[in-house]
Parts: sequence; C-alpha cells; structure tokens
Amino acid sequence: MPATSRRPPGAGTPDATSLAGAVARAWHRANRGASPQIPLSTVAVLALITPPPGQISATADLIAGLDTEQFRRFARLQWTIFVRARPDLLSAAWPLVQPWLGADPPDDATIDAARRVAHAALDAGQLHLTGTLRRRDVDLFGPLLVELRADGARLAAGQFYTPGHIADTLATGLMTGVEPGESVVDPAVGTGGLFRAAAQSLRAQHIDPASMLWIGGDVDEVAIACAAVNAVLWQLGPSVVLGVGDTLTDTWQTAAIAQRREVLHIAERLRATAFAADVLGTVARLVDAASTERPVPNPRT
Repeated sequence: MPATSRRPPGAGTPDATSLAGAVARAWHRANRGASPQIPLSTVAVLALITPPPGQISATADLIAGLDTEQFRRFARLQWTIFVRARPDLLSAAWPLVQPWLGADPPDDATIDAARRVAHAALDAGQLHLTGTLRRRDVDLFGPLLVELRADGARLAAGQFYTPGHIADTLATGLMTGVEPGESVVDPAVGTGGLFRAAAQSLRAQHIDPASMLWIGGDVDEVAIACAAVNAVLWQLGPSVVLGVGDTLTDTWQTAAIAQRREVLHIAERLRATAFAADVLGTVARLVDAASTERPVPNPRT
C-alpha cells in the first residue's frame, strides 16, 4: 500500500467511532464470519505498539507493507510480548490471544482478512490515536465490538456501549475523594469504559491509577478480553482482576482473584524453570568451552 494512503500527521486525530466503522467495513467486505475475535485482536495488536517519536506514519507504512506470512509472525510476536509482560491478564485476554498463539491457528485467508483490517485501521489513523498518550482517553474496543456484532446478538446479550462523556460524568462523581490503594469495582465492566474514565479522573486528582486495585466482571468473555488489553493501554497498573461469569452472584470476585493468582503462580513456575534451564545451558557451554580450550597433554613415552 503506498505511503500516500497513510493519514498525515496534520490530518487530525481520528475518533473511536470512525475507526470502528472503518475496521468493521473492512472485515465485512472480506466476507468473514460473525466472530469478532480476529478484527478485535488485529486492532489490539496495533494498539499495543508505541512508535518512536515522529515515526508514527513510517511505522504505519512498515506494517502495511507486510505480506501474509510476515503479518502472521508480527501478530504472534506482539501477543507473545503481551503474554510475557502481563501473564496475570492472559486468562482474561485469551479470546483475543487464542487466534494467534492457540493450537488452531487461522488459515491464510483469515490472515489476509486481518491484514485488510489492519490496513483500514492504519488508513483511518489508528496509530495517531493509540500510538500516543491519547490512548489513555479512548475506548476503541467498545464501539468496535458494537459495530462488529449484529444488533440481534447485542440485544440478546443485553450489551450496550456507554458513551465516553457519560462515563466521564459518572467517574467524576464516583472517584472524588478516593485514596491510593482503594478498589475500583465494576460488575458490568464490558470493555472497561468506566475504568478509563475513573483512571483519568484519578490523574486529574494527581493519583496514579497504578496505585489502585481494579476489579471488573462481565458475562461476555470477548468484552473482558478487550478490557484486559485496555487495562494495559490505559496504564491501570499491575493490580487488575478481570473475571467472566454471572456478576449477580456473591462469588465472582473471589473466583476471578483465585484464577489470577493461579495463573501468576504458573507463570512464576515457568519463569523459574526457564531460568534453571538457562543456567544449566550456560554451565554446559562454559564446560564445553573449557574442555575445548584445555591443552591436550603430551602422551608419555
């Protein structure tokens, strides 16, 4: 795709609604099925990129120039980095991670459709929005999930997107007077729109959102996966607990916390195993090197 198709820096920052519309149109033109995971995960891959200063358009051109196999490897690498950096969010984010790192990878036609989605998002200027600190003030996945799902499916699930200005108003009232270390709980978190507004309200009060405990639940596993990515984009910090289930019960928070603790325990064991293997490998290489460098003794005559 030629560089002239990229949105120039002076063209203004796009809004979440226009970006969502561009991505949804590209996905539907590709004649793909109703499942939204691939386009959502593709937009997430782009959102997790922070281009060097002054290199947003160049980065967009570089990504747009990838062929099908290169794009597959690029997406897999981005999700691998995400999982290694935030294993605590793996369970929540799995619906978006699974297409790229799961046991049943997408075929070339689906990857090509994902590339078209990426091209549409880049042409609409996504990196000018999510590739900067503006990412902290936008929920791209809320309107995108609405666009990708049919009206009937959204209504059956009782799914509605809370507009940003309404979330901001609610957060201003709810977060006034809070202290670092307190909990922010949303039992119908969706893609996390209220968390975004709450985090910005905290910053306005000179409170780091990373000092808080964020707990969110929802019956929609795809929305929770989007919230997991948003938690990173909005810099909510290391204490984020997201669970899928009936949040009308009294046990959903306990179950979500227990699942997060188990995943972190497994990740720690894997890190310890990898460290031990690395140490053993280093020792073996040193022994081999020492054996190679040791002079061979002259045979006794």
